[in-house]
Amino acid sequence: MKTDENIPNLRHLRMFMSTCELGSINAAAGAMHVAQPAITQAISKLEARFGSPLLSRHREGSLPTPAGRILHGRCDRFFRQMHAAIMLAPERIHAPGSQQAATLAGRLTVSQISALIGVANHGSLWLAAHNEGVSVSAMHRAAKEIENNLGYAVFSKARNRLNVNHSGAELARRLQIALREIAVAEEEIRSLSGQPDGKILIGTLPMIRSALLGLTINRTLAQAPGLRFEVLEGVYASMLRALRNGEIDMLIGALRQPSPANDVTERLLFTDPYAIIARKGHPLAGTEASAAELLQYEWVVQKQGTPVRAALEAIFAGTGLSPHVAVETSSMSLTRSILLDSDRLAILSRRQITIEERAGLLTALPLSIASTGRRIGLTTRQDWQPAGSHLIFLENFHSVLIENVGALEE
Repeated sequence: MKTDENIPNLRHLRMFMSTCELGSINAAAGAMHVAQPAITQAISKLEARFGSPLLSRHREGSLPTPAGRILHGRCDRFFRQMHAAIMLAPERIHAPGSQQAATLAGRLTVSQISALIGVANHGSLWLAAHNEGVSVSAMHRAAKEIENNLGYAVFSKARNRLNVNHSGAELARRLQIALREIAVAEEEIRSLSGQPDGKILIGTLPMIRSALLGLTINRTLAQAPGLRFEVLEGVYASMLRALRNGEIDMLIGALRQPSPANDVTERLLFTDPYAIIARKGHPLAGTEASAAELLQYEWVVQKQGTPVRAALEAIFAGTGLSPHVAVETSSMSLTRSILLDSDRLAILSRRQITIEERAGLLTALPLSIASTGRRIGLTTRQDWQPAGSHLIFLENFHSVLIENVGALEE
């Protein structure tokens, strides 16, 4: 489905918002300088789209229904985020103020927003047009219109290829987050039937204990079978980018100190102590190996800058020596397979090898590591407002953690 087919008509949303805030269709028509039938028709189209009555008509005026209150709340967040995105124009000398941002936002259309997001996501206007199923000329026209309406450049041309500039990339990122509000509104309205409905978008880091997430998903689906999950896994940089772009709603995994982004919120859940892991029967198994003995073996660890790599370096701090890192990977499955078939060592949390340890495949060396271990937590956008489906998942996640990890850290 094309991006613009996922976005309701913005003018219709503004008409609905005005009706809710002024209390009547006639008052909204006067405020927006349109005929009363235009407001009525716009709201009817929105009701057809969201599959629910949005207004209840009374002699005194029109009041939002439960579905209407949901849509009004999410639309309010959508437009406020949209205005804030327009105000942050890094390449303008004078960024628009609040009132001007609202005026500029009022000029934007669905096709213009879709063009900007499409070019930002696909890297060129041609690729955006191809993936969105529209002609290059239509995409180019929408791209030109959004710049004319905003009054500042959001695209740059290099090597006959039109792409977004810094302002355009940041505007597209923020608009994608804003549009997530409309998608959540649709899910919350469908949930009014009594059965939670919606998609929960989760990002995870490779070394997370996936069993915890699996338990939580199964428990949540047993409670709310209408929910759907989309779980992405990747390295920290890509998952943080996905979170900040609105592609996922939450990120579960090792936290970073300090956080590399100032628009996310981190919540520490528990600390997962590190251990040196080897295959069962390894020459060092069961011994309190010295640094010199550990240096005799190759290591499988994550790349520089990760918490686990810092823990490895701390073991040899002050010795003037460095371990031989033979393999850098963030893949738990690859790390496991390498350890099982060699005498190489790795630093993992003891909890990450629970199954392998019970099966007699891997073992932790009886050697204490000075590092406090992995700080496992939940990262969300600062302005994120979870839907009811998210709250069900988070409540189950909290319960699963307590049952399997113990008391959570505040």
